[in-house]
Amino acid sequence: MTSPTTAIKSVCPYCGVGCGIVMEVADQRIIKVVGDKEHPTNRGRLCTKGNTCAQALVGTGRLEHAYMRHERKQEPKRVEINSAIKETARRLREILDSHGPEAIALYVSGQMSIESQYLANKLVKGYLGSNNIESNSRLCMASAGSGYKLSLGADGPPGSYEDFDQADVFFVIGANMADCHPILFLRMMDRVKAGAKLIVVDPRRNTTADKADLFMQIKPGTDLALLNGLLHLLLKNGHTDPAFIAEFTEGWEAMPAFLQDYSPQKVEEITGIAEADLAQAAALIGTAKNWMSCWTMGLNQSTHGTWNTNAICNLHLATGAICRPGSGPFSLTGQPNAMGGREMGYMGPGLPGQRSVLVEEDRAFMEQLWNIPANTLHTRQLGGTVAMFEQMAAGKIKACWIICTNRWPVWPIASR
Repeated sequence: MTSPTTAIKSVCPYCGVGCGIVMEVADQRIIKVVGDKEHPTNRGRLCTKGNTCAQALVGTGRLEHAYMRHERKQEPKRVEINSAIKETARRLREILDSHGPEAIALYVSGQMSIESQYLANKLVKGYLGSNNIESNSRLCMASAGSGYKLSLGADGPPGSYEDFDQADVFFVIGANMADCHPILFLRMMDRVKAGAKLIVVDPRRNTTADKADLFMQIKPGTDLALLNGLLHLLLKNGHTDPAFIAEFTEGWEAMPAFLQDYSPQKVEEITGIAEADLAQAAALIGTAKNWMSCWTMGLNQSTHGTWNTNAICNLHLATGAICRPGSGPFSLTGQPNAMGGREMGYMGPGLPGQRSVLVEEDRAFMEQLWNIPANTLHTRQLGGTVAMFEQMAAGKIKACWIICTNRWPVWPIASR
């Protein structure tokens, strides 16, 4: 006699596209995973990782019980879960009482639910009174987030997946969507098959580049020159939107003189991209009714990753191709809920709802909402992820709770 199955809807935990899945569960075990045909992101499609995500949940080697080391050099021993929770709380309380709130840290991730991200931040900032919470998103999406804030005033892509269905040109730079965001890539290719053009920029001819109408093989680390060079041509060719610029932007008056340093000849010399290809890319973007840019770690994990995002936003602001269907700068994330975590303020100075401990009014608002004493929230100790690791090495941080991440101690950061 077989056990009845239950269908449970969820979201694929992998690449960050957020595909809907339906899990068939029997005897508290997942026996099958299929795409959710009603989910607006993937409409039933799943890539290999999504189709096989149940294997990681039922496979051997997955931690199913609590373990504890009673001495540092001892092997961990299985304990009852409630005992492990109580002992963890006791040890953290002891550190808090002996060394203060700055001796405890949390290192969290975009793999968490938005509710747990919120509670983690509230625990550290609202209860402990510390700012020692960082996320692996710091080494992943922080450049895009900072770039959005500097250019647009808020950390959030000004668009949605629905824009893919109306774009006339896609500008993909520093991202191999075919391999890393396959379901979103298929959605983009549906639009390309309907007549949209695809421009791909990357040092390697990757799988995405194989489908491009124009592939620009750029020298590593020269993305800024390319982006500024494209804006130079858009301005020269009369493909900017003066009315939009005048109404919605600041600082444009300094841009024409700045762009003089990025002539096609100079950009070719810096990037290795032929002048003809630069001209073609600028013409495709400049004459498109709607166009989107997509990028990820190839631009973000750079010594000037924030400026890369600024330069992409400049292209959209100059052409007015933003905040309308089919257009906008669309950063691609690497985790299913990194954007949710950034909304919850789970890195350094963040507070829920795009607020910040650096803003007095935001601190007062959250203190009232959380019903905690005034001045509980503060601006001390905001050095970021690397500084937090350094404090651990120095012995200032005595305990670090790592949640839903194995990106330890740090992702390699280098200019692409």
